Amino acid sequence: MEEAVNPIQSFIVDYREKHSEIIQNRLLDESALIRFSRDRGIAVSGVVKGDPSTFIEIGWLESDELAEADTILFHPFRIYPLHLVVESCRLKIAPSSSIVRETFGDFLTKVKDRLPSLDRISEKAKLANEIANIAILLEPIYWPIITSRTSLSGFVAYEDHKRLVESYKENVLSLIQELDVDEWRKRHENLRFKAAQLDDNGDIYILLRLSPWIKRERIKGHIAGALWFRHMAELIRRAFKEVYDVIWPEEDQAFEQWFPGDREEIYGSEYPTEDPARAKPHVAFEFGLHTGSTVRWYLEGETEYYAALYILPRAASGGIELVNLKGAVGNERANAALRLADGLVKDKELRRFSFISFDMDVAANVKAIRRQVQNGNVVGYINGHSPDFEFGNFTLDELVEVAAQMDVKHGANAEKLRNGDWSNISSGSQFEENYRKLTEIGQKGLKGEEWGTALAEFALKYPYFNEKKQKRPFLETVNHVLHSRRVKYDYQTKHYYINPESFQIEKIPNE
Repeated sequence: MEEAVNPIQSFIVDYREKHSEIIQNRLLDESALIRFSRDRGIAVSGVVKGDPSTFIEIGWLESDELAEADTILFHPFRIYPLHLVVESCRLKIAPSSSIVRETFGDFLTKVKDRLPSLDRISEKAKLANEIANIAILLEPIYWPIITSRTSLSGFVAYEDHKRLVESYKENVLSLIQELDVDEWRKRHENLRFKAAQLDDNGDIYILLRLSPWIKRERIKGHIAGALWFRHMAELIRRAFKEVYDVIWPEEDQAFEQWFPGDREEIYGSEYPTEDPARAKPHVAFEFGLHTGSTVRWYLEGETEYYAALYILPRAASGGIELVNLKGAVGNERANAALRLADGLVKDKELRRFSFISFDMDVAANVKAIRRQVQNGNVVGYINGHSPDFEFGNFTLDELVEVAAQMDVKHGANAEKLRNGDWSNISSGSQFEENYRKLTEIGQKGLKGEEWGTALAEFALKYPYFNEKKQKRPFLETVNHVLHSRRVKYDYQTKHYYINPESFQIEKIPNE
């Protein structure tokens, strides 16, 4: 009875030359394969020659050179069958086993008896080589997607290469149609498991998978070997998805269990390798690698701006961007107001939290901010000072004391300030006007860096105010700003919203 023709082997014979014209990874001689494998955590023996040629003689390893080639050559994907065969031959004993020398010989005999038979190793090698074969055949089609680069063979122009790939793709996907989808789903799963056994850091794999290829290809050790196995698995997954429209787990998944929605919450997508643009900022956030600002804090005026700058002197290096609106929140024609509207739109595009601090004693301010909230342009936090920054965060006596201490620093006598008439003063503008009447240093007013810094310094020294010992709202906002750097933007938009009437953060109903 004739043995059934293996469609994969037949395809390799028929299309090896065409495959060689569009191959993406350079073939390696035995010495190079040994070095390549060792650099990726595969325990291969030999220097110029070694395990690969031995395994070829036994029939445990296939090679990939053209028929007329004088030298045996290997595709880098041969590290997979090479790894499986080496692991099958490994003596699984602890180094300390040799301590008891009297019984060590008998122990080795027992270990030898537990080794898989050569026939069993041959079966595993055959399956591993077949997996490598399919990955190698699919490599010209999907490797450019995985690496974001295309290698051209010889003097072939890109357009010619593209035509060759399209023609080849039609043929190789026809081969995939001949294969058992359930059987290859199991093989894809097994390849993921073997990668995880080599290195089980799935989240690091996602980080690497979304990194430039030039960084990935230089990685060494077990994590590099696992990365190559997972890339092989991705080639296979992509082909079967295109032919059969099946959805298999991505290659970082092995032994752990993911619940519905978990991957989207962490990576921004259930399939981060399929949607890298969306996944990259999420992964960067998970690893603390976000280089841009994660929160932009809009402050209505000079006083608030310099108070925030005093409390957060290294805001920019911590991913916090402070924006001085210079009192123009409610003036729709002012540059600062336009800057706020444009900035909020940009924040949403970049998935950056928006914080807004403004005075609520101006109706136009409240109306402008409420409109932005109603339009869904604010994802973050709103700190409305009632009635304004000074009286929303400090008592009248505290403001008088801060102003007096500021005058003392300038060498003035502040008793007139402390003992003056401050009755009926209930807003920052009234306080400033009365201050001008009482101060001895002839200042123009209390706006700007010095006043903002003085208030911030006092607030940090005395974080609570009024009879209720309430924490100053401005300091609460600072805490929220700092905390927001550890909050997932998508989680916030999914579960919370800002009430446009109260400006409070509330849980979305029916959550």
